[in-house]
Amino acid sequence: MGLLVRVFLLSLLLVSSLAQLPSQDILALLAFKKGITHDPTGFIADSWNEESIDFNGCPSSWNGIVCNGANVAGVILDNRGISGIADLSVFANLTMLVKLSMADNNFSGSLPANLGDLRSLKYLDVSNNGFSGQLPEGVGKLQSLQNLSLAGNDFSGPLPDSIGGLSSLQSLDLSRNSFSGPLPDFLKSLRSLVSLNLSYNAFTKEIPSGLGMISTLEYVDMSWNQLDGSVDWKFLVESSVIHVDFSGNSLTTANPKELKALAEISETVKYLNLSNNQLSGTLIDGVELSTFGRLKVLDLSNNQLSGDLPGFNYVYDLEVLRLGNNAFTGFVPSGLLKDNTLVLSELDLSANNLSGSCTTLDLSSNQFGGNLSVIAKWANDLEYIDLSQNQLTGSFPEVLNLSGNRFNGSFPDDLGSLTGLQVLDLSANNFSEKVSDKSAQRKSLPETAGGKGEEAGGGASVVSADDLRASRKGSTSEMITPLNPEEKLAAIGGYSPSKNSRFSWSPESGETYVHESLGKLDVRSPDKLAGELHFLDETITLTPEELSRAPAEVLGRSSHGTSYRATLDNGVFLTVKWLREGVAKPKKEFSKEARKFANIRHPNVVGLRGYYWGPTQHEKLILSDYVSPGSLASFLYDRPGRRGPSLTWAQRLKIAVDVARGLNYLHFDRAIPHGNLKATNILLDGLDLNARVADYCLHRLMTQSGTVEQILDSGVLGYRAPELAASKKPSPSFKSDVYAFGVILLELLTGKCAGDVISGEEGGIDLTDWVRLRVAEGRGSDCFDPVMASDLANSAASKGMKEVLGIALRCIRPISERPGIKSVYEDLSSI
Repeated sequence: MGLLVRVFLLSLLLVSSLAQLPSQDILALLAFKKGITHDPTGFIADSWNEESIDFNGCPSSWNGIVCNGANVAGVILDNRGISGIADLSVFANLTMLVKLSMADNNFSGSLPANLGDLRSLKYLDVSNNGFSGQLPEGVGKLQSLQNLSLAGNDFSGPLPDSIGGLSSLQSLDLSRNSFSGPLPDFLKSLRSLVSLNLSYNAFTKEIPSGLGMISTLEYVDMSWNQLDGSVDWKFLVESSVIHVDFSGNSLTTANPKELKALAEISETVKYLNLSNNQLSGTLIDGVELSTFGRLKVLDLSNNQLSGDLPGFNYVYDLEVLRLGNNAFTGFVPSGLLKDNTLVLSELDLSANNLSGSCTTLDLSSNQFGGNLSVIAKWANDLEYIDLSQNQLTGSFPEVLNLSGNRFNGSFPDDLGSLTGLQVLDLSANNFSEKVSDKSAQRKSLPETAGGKGEEAGGGASVVSADDLRASRKGSTSEMITPLNPEEKLAAIGGYSPSKNSRFSWSPESGETYVHESLGKLDVRSPDKLAGELHFLDETITLTPEELSRAPAEVLGRSSHGTSYRATLDNGVFLTVKWLREGVAKPKKEFSKEARKFANIRHPNVVGLRGYYWGPTQHEKLILSDYVSPGSLASFLYDRPGRRGPSLTWAQRLKIAVDVARGLNYLHFDRAIPHGNLKATNILLDGLDLNARVADYCLHRLMTQSGTVEQILDSGVLGYRAPELAASKKPSPSFKSDVYAFGVILLELLTGKCAGDVISGEEGGIDLTDWVRLRVAEGRGSDCFDPVMASDLANSAASKGMKEVLGIALRCIRPISERPGIKSVYEDLSSI
């Protein structure tokens, strides 16, 4: 009996010991953790350990882990900035895994052969990482899979046929990889598919037929591959798809009459982009193209289409129509210009052979001819027309850009009597007199451009789109006299040349610019931008040629390069940063990192919209939102050109909270440090001066030497954290951002520039030491900007300033004592 008791107790002990052993799910996660080489926020490193396991054996307290009972059901590691070699084969033991999401990190590796063992997996997203290699056949065993996203990696080779067996798949995104080979026929077998994105790969051959058989399909994007053959017009007519993008391929029109299918296009199709192909033929062939279904966006630009345009008389839904860079002829159809039911917001007919009519429209670079007095009768409400680069002759209508034509002789005597004329650009013609000869007769004309040097026959000055719009409001009665070529770019940007500098101090940046040759600064020449223009979202669309000809105003210069304000053809402003030669990473690394910025969207962070990669080393551009009225530096520092009155304490506190909120988003939601925080990179938006941080994460796009130079530059300006100065290979960090933010808080409190040397009893010292000394002497309030004297009289405001001073001093402590941005943001928000 005693023996049985001992055996029983021993069994209990053994069972208890086994229960304490890690499960196979935990062992799999710990094995994966071994491949992590960099975890900037400690998301995995600080929580994935055996000491924090729930009583049922599943580590639900681990960051990114979702449990279902005793099993791991989800591994979610998105946007954490984690680097390492991801051994996904260890996850084969997670038999109940439903979701595996690792998007927007720096993982490398490949998809393992045993991936198909994850039979419960419904969601797999490893987009925007550094994975490579071919897809294994085992992916076809994921019969429960509903969402597969491999976008933004370097996968290559053909797609395995086994994917055709994924009957539950609803979303397939393989965009921005290096997949190749013919598009497989098995795509039509994915009968549950709703979204299909194969864009930016190297797929070849024809678009497979039968996609229309997928009744659930709504979104199709096969743009920018190497597809040829004919468009599947049957698919467009019979399917229930909503969004179709086949642009950037080599698709042709086997039969010119195929284009008549546009008249019968399915009413479900709202977006159709066939631009940048080799389509030919005419849109009408004896039959009026009436409805275009229910299309809202139609883009057929950059093809070889010809003939007359259809009448567009019964088109009620079309909002965007792009037909530029084709060979259309005849008149602009009246349906595009006068139909009150048309909701058209964007119309591009540029670079065709049209000879027709318009209201407010850009019809430049065509072959319009004849007498302008007749053309002026096209529409009674004609306000603005750009007919530059045509073959016009004769006399004038009202508001006109007539540059680059063949006008000759003298200006008409009644030019000054055209009281409705707001803008006139007559440059690059053959007039025989000077613009100034008629100045006395043109008192009512706000802006005129013309002349080559002093002669009106040439072409030196150009009126920007912004100027055109401003002049239509009658904002000024001042004449623009002829400009010489040296002054051309300055006039476009709204700058006044000085004796010593082509570009004088810019309030946008608070920096001074010395003489620089126009050849380096002029970004207007179309032949300057012959590379690749990539967009990070769909908020803007333009060509390298449009960007190249956009009027450019210098905003500022830093260690990275020069920033411009570009005015696009539609009047939209963009900030374009032209990177200095040698600072950008190689193309593959640069593109990979840039794509990670696509989802960075926050009201206190300036959105990056795209980048341009040119054929030479010095042609690297970054496109971002333009924010006006200016930078914090332009409002804060007491210097010539300061914008508006001094900032109040309430405005300064709001700016501080806005910046902290933006940094908190970058640090915790996106897991990336700003890396270049300074007053000139804090832009104030609108009348409310909402603060938005700009120029963030540029170190991710730059070489190590470029990053070092950026950090050295921040040291000169007073924003560099001490630990960066002591490091042989300095790299921006979350804590160095907090230090720079502390310096900015001191600038807001004192009104002084961090880079200035402050004179005092102690001699010349920098801003941080000056404030520390005053605080140590018990005179912290003496640091506050004297222009806030009235605010200091308010006890609540004075208390708030002292609280912010305390926060700022904590931010500039040694790195081990420095707080995180989250606590700083919370403290500021509570004031």
